[in-house]
Amino acid sequence: MEKIEKTIHYNKLFLAYRKLLSSTQEEILEAYFCFDLSLGEIASERGISRSAVEDALQKGCTKLEEYEAKLKTVENKEEILKLIAKLKENTSNNEDVKLIEEIERRLN
Repeated sequence: MEKIEKTIHYNKLFLAYRKLLSSTQEEILEAYFCFDLSLGEIASERGISRSAVEDALQKGCTKLEEYEAKLKTVENKEEILKLIAKLKENTSNNEDVKLIEEIERRLN
């Protein structure tokens, strides 16, 4: 997986499951994936070693993957959004389109 694809993937997982992580993992993953800080920058900011940041990042990502494997929140949301897109394409009634767009907005 390319870096940008990896970042997008983990951002989706992070948004879905962030509150299930330890506070340290949540803060480090947010700094890394959302604010694009390097391991060294995070380590310096937190006053810890780069390897401690790397370890927390790895463990946090593993947890996110485990949660998604069990709960499939992100996968299901993406499937629902695909179905909504198809529904929008096949709907010509403006009122129905507005309702569909409202459902889509609330999912995002």
